[in-house]
Amino acid sequence: MVPRHIKEEAHYYLEKVKSESNGMSSNEFLDNLMYLNQSSIKQNKEVFSYLMDKLLDERTYYIGYSRYILMKYANIYGGIIEYGLIPNPKDLSKALNFVLVCLSSRPQSKLFDFGIRSLNRFHNSLKNRGEFFKNVAAIAHFEKFPSNLIASIVEYRECTTERVKEEVTNSQQSPVICTPTTTLDPDTRSVDQVKCDFEKLDRTANGKNRIRSIINNLYVNKIREKSDEIKAIMGEELVQWFAAYLVEYRIQFEFNLHSLYLDLLDQIGNEQLNVLIMETTTKNIRSLLDNNTHNNKALLKNLGHWLGLITLAKNKPLPFDKGYLKSIILKASGVEELMYTVPFVAKVLVSCAKSQTFAPKSPWTLSILKTLADVHKLPNIKLNLMFEVEVLCKSLNIHLERLQN
Repeated sequence: MVPRHIKEEAHYYLEKVKSESNGMSSNEFLDNLMYLNQSSIKQNKEVFSYLMDKLLDERTYYIGYSRYILMKYANIYGGIIEYGLIPNPKDLSKALNFVLVCLSSRPQSKLFDFGIRSLNRFHNSLKNRGEFFKNVAAIAHFEKFPSNLIASIVEYRECTTERVKEEVTNSQQSPVICTPTTTLDPDTRSVDQVKCDFEKLDRTANGKNRIRSIINNLYVNKIREKSDEIKAIMGEELVQWFAAYLVEYRIQFEFNLHSLYLDLLDQIGNEQLNVLIMETTTKNIRSLLDNNTHNNKALLKNLGHWLGLITLAKNKPLPFDKGYLKSIILKASGVEELMYTVPFVAKVLVSCAKSQTFAPKSPWTLSILKTLADVHKLPNIKLNLMFEVEVLCKSLNIHLERLQN
């Protein structure tokens, strides 16, 4: 029997993760999990074991959590595999099998998204489990996976533990040649022969862990120092990963840290990274808008705020057509769809207060504000939508009544 005080402490961590406001991020939870695991204190070890039992219990993820909370759990599930926190081979096989079950679920379902998010987190750390990746590639809707995962899975499915050992022995630790075969379209297919340089892969994995640690301990007065550390670690091979990590695991969940991340990117000053950040932000926004679910609202608002900071606040145009923001409001089919588009657009436009080119009274901004003002006076409009528009106008020092006349 697990002592009551162990359960209470473990459930404290789990409740913090499940909190949608002022809760613990998935990466913070993983940091705590690793601390508990490495601790020499018996109670911490017991809390870690209890938490792992809960996290590895598949029933945990069938509870009716919101998509937002389930994606936090997905990041944690992928993280415990990535960081090697499942030492028992049977437990690890069971965990990987559950990911397979999720990936086999209907595309766009919550479980499928859980599997994708988990796999995206750990796939680079399990390159020698070729059998697992073969099973992933055999899933009927594999071609609907994100392109970065498709390319990696096609590569890794031929790199089994036995083959790696044999190749390393025969070539005296020269790079192992993996020859994936696939029927995927050329733009998602790996080259015919991919060199698996395991020394480089280890450097890459270590670099990712070091960057995650830096981001977890980022403070305003340490921005220059931390940006220099990241620049020294990152190199070309980690730029794309860092862009995806920052947007998908930090920015879209951590609204209160947007200014900090913006300062960090300004200090790093890597143009390629900035381009990839913009592309990743845009891709995620389009995906969330195309798949309207209740729990996408918070993510859309966060990404909208971030998009405004990296474009309008810097006097740069949005990466959409000039009339895009206005069009998604006008094309919304009913109040429910407006529940996604209006808060998103409002968060983007907040940054106009800091802009000269897209100032609140510029023709482009006023045109969108007038469209929002028309939404505000719709019959039976929900109060929270009215509130979004009113708060925006107040932030921009614009009189709502004059927009409606």
